[in-house]
Amino acid sequence: MSSNTAMRMPTWRSLVWVGVVASVVSWTWAWYADRGAQVFMVVVALATVAFAYRAVAGMRLAIVGLMVAAFVMFLGSLYWMFWVMMPAGPTNAFEMASVSLFPMVSSVVLLVGAAAGFRHANEGAPKQTSAQS
Repeated sequence: MSSNTAMRMPTWRSLVWVGVVASVVSWTWAWYADRGAQVFMVVVALATVAFAYRAVAGMRLAIVGLMVAAFVMFLGSLYWMFWVMMPAGPTNAFEMASVSLFPMVSSVVLLVGAAAGFRHANEGAPKQTSAQS
């Protein structure tokens, strides 16, 4: 038996938590940098925190909620990418990275973690045999 904590925690849970924290930070930064309608995406990112707590406990419906929220944040980052690319005024690479690149990467990490979690959520649960039923 290994006492290594990192080996006992499934990788998908780590990806979920990294994606949740990165999503909240990146969308908050995008809203701070642009002061626009990104506040809705901040609310979606904050909702992923509640979903993540239930998802890592093994609730499959919460994992589906995480996947939907991650997909919404990915589409939101695509929308803001095109919004920044067609500006009415001057724009720079910092604004492009702040408003679209960082939120896009964080939503992809969250989506990958949630999709893997949906597949592997019940691996830690004990198997029920016909003799137990």
